[in-house]
Amino acid sequence: MPASEVDVTGLRERLRKIWKNARFRIVFWATLTGLLCGISGIGFAVEDVLASVRDYFRRHPSGGEVALVLQDSRTLDRLGKIDVSRGNDADVLEALFQAGAKRVFFDRALREDDDGDGNRRLIAALKKYQGRVYLGALPSSDGKNTGNFASNLPSPAFREHARIVSLMALKHPLELNLSFPFSSESPVGRLRTIPATIADVDEAPDQLFQPDFSIDYRTIPSVSYIDVMKGSFQTENVRGKDVIVAPGSVAYNDIHFMPGGQGYAAGGYFHAIAAETLLHGLPIRLGWFPPFLLVFAIVVSGVGRGRVLDVYRFTGLAAVLIAAPFVLDYVRIHVEIFPALAVATVAVFRMRNLDRVEVAEETNAVSGLPSAHALRNLDAMSTKILVALKIRNYGAIIGSFAEHVEAQMAHEIVRRIRISDHDVTVYHEGGMFLWLSNIRSTFDLFENLEGLHRIVQNGIQVGGLDIDLSFNCGIDSEFDRSVSSRVASAMQSAEEAVRNDELFYQHDSRKHEAQWEISLLTQLDRAIDNGEVWVAYQPKLDVKTNAITGAEALVRWTHPERGPISPDKFIRIAEEFHRIERITRFVINDAVRVAVDLASQGHDISISVNISAQLLRNPGLPGMISEILALHGLSSERLILEITETDRLDRSSRTFQMLQRLIQSGLRLSIDDFGTGNATIDYLRYLPATEVKIDKVFIQAMEANRQDHLLVQSIIEMAHSLDRTVVAEGVETGTALEILKGMGCDMIQGYYVCRPVPFPDLVERMAGEHERLSG
Repeated sequence: MPASEVDVTGLRERLRKIWKNARFRIVFWATLTGLLCGISGIGFAVEDVLASVRDYFRRHPSGGEVALVLQDSRTLDRLGKIDVSRGNDADVLEALFQAGAKRVFFDRALREDDDGDGNRRLIAALKKYQGRVYLGALPSSDGKNTGNFASNLPSPAFREHARIVSLMALKHPLELNLSFPFSSESPVGRLRTIPATIADVDEAPDQLFQPDFSIDYRTIPSVSYIDVMKGSFQTENVRGKDVIVAPGSVAYNDIHFMPGGQGYAAGGYFHAIAAETLLHGLPIRLGWFPPFLLVFAIVVSGVGRGRVLDVYRFTGLAAVLIAAPFVLDYVRIHVEIFPALAVATVAVFRMRNLDRVEVAEETNAVSGLPSAHALRNLDAMSTKILVALKIRNYGAIIGSFAEHVEAQMAHEIVRRIRISDHDVTVYHEGGMFLWLSNIRSTFDLFENLEGLHRIVQNGIQVGGLDIDLSFNCGIDSEFDRSVSSRVASAMQSAEEAVRNDELFYQHDSRKHEAQWEISLLTQLDRAIDNGEVWVAYQPKLDVKTNAITGAEALVRWTHPERGPISPDKFIRIAEEFHRIERITRFVINDAVRVAVDLASQGHDISISVNISAQLLRNPGLPGMISEILALHGLSSERLILEITETDRLDRSSRTFQMLQRLIQSGLRLSIDDFGTGNATIDYLRYLPATEVKIDKVFIQAMEANRQDHLLVQSIIEMAHSLDRTVVAEGVETGTALEILKGMGCDMIQGYYVCRPVPFPDLVERMAGEHERLSG
């Protein structure tokens, strides 16, 4: 193979491993969310609200460089008109310049009126003060020209002796704020806006700036138009200033909401504030990218558990993001923080949820010890012997004493393990305790375990109670495999020791177990045919109606010599040797037959069947299921396929495409064992399922562990927000049922309702349930 192909293959593999990292995916989606927010401007309204709040707290008086002459309601009342005339404008111009005004800007596009003498008088005034009077240009009223184009110009007779300025402004979404262009295009060329002209700033039409609305518009010097006409105003209000003549009466329909909590004001005040903003310095608009980049760097540096991404530090980061623009506003630097906040929010809360799930998975909810799942996640190699200690009577002890005994008993066992095997980390899962021993010699370890057995045989005392214990051990010393792959071997060896009534059993892949497994495989087909393999049914109870509305089909094998064989064992073998399709066909066929039989008896329930991840890659699966449904005449929506783990589940995978085909055929999907293995949040996001089954490890621990209680509640709320039905597995007590009912869980399944039973027992149970509801 050419070196280039090797490099590409290696790169692809590295990228695949990176993408499989849940924290990398969280950072990726958080970053993408922030980029989309920034590029699309989706947070514009939020930025305006934040800017308005900052302006409110920064409010300060005007510098007084610009004055206003308002054509207010009092002016129109005194004139007895609905508008001022051009002759009135001529009188105002004369009075303003006589009072020492620097320049005069009309916030209107002046048109000639019917009074010819008034038009002539205004033209004469414009000639007299040529170069010092600016007339406004507005956008077209017919909608023909859109954008930053001022097409509504003053009359040509007035334009000849006056300068023209743009009156354009851009309203933000929801009218929470506005921006001004520095200039606008027009039929007579580029026109600067009033603020840019007053501040003598010359920028392109496509550039915008945001006025400083912390300036209190009420402190801007202003006089009434009628007072200027009559000469009865304080001349110091306009002397040496640029003056804006603007409509101020509601009749002109030029009253607008002013940001910063200042209420409504005439449009002329907006031009005055914008002009004063530019007179104090050109605002610098950095936009959204610098804050986004800063937060991105912080998030990337803190992807590890326990760093940066906790609630307190997130609160501090959010506070800094919100406070920084407040400080920058004082030096006329504007930034937008919504995309940065979006990155921080998505990354922090998704990573916190991931942390909670990982902690729950890797911590035994009852004892607080590391769980066996933490060992299964340990891909590193180790030269230490792995020991699995199985308490034979663990279930009986737990069932006979109070809840707190389990945790105390676990810690007493750990204390005894550490007497001779110092400082080992002990992992706990039910009645199984695992550790990597510091004792290097297998012979010495055997002696140590015999000594431990004698100590434990004397019993232990927990809370004043004497407890008799009995245990067996499994040992794995195959150091050429990763720890994660050795866990199952050690635990399986412990189970083998229990069956053979030996103190310890050492795993050896060279022993006859492989032959037994192959033999088991050859027996499996005969077992299905002669009835050794059968299907048990475990009812599902609707929490609200207290009625059985479904059942899960579970395969069982009762061997004539070995007795019940663990489904995990023979299913694993069937998957390994690609024989899982035969078992699945058998279970589905029986489940569909049972559903039809129950329906004929008046029990309208759904039946759930587990589907192997391996089978999801078999293109013949939909056809097989359709064939069985058609054979028995069962509607597809009555069959639920429970999906557990797959190695990869995204929209481009074959597995996802298979699931889509199953959905399109009318079948329903359920996420089994949610919260463990691969069945986590990403699974919920991608899998097109209608049902989520919370793994029993969380349900059985939530009564005693607040963390698991909160985790179950979070899963229910999250699943409901995505319109999924929630089923709690492993419910064994009435207390658990009441807790789940309070959380809004939809259905429960477990020994509290009924253990898995043969079909005749299920029929009997359903009949009793039917009579109870009918009565």
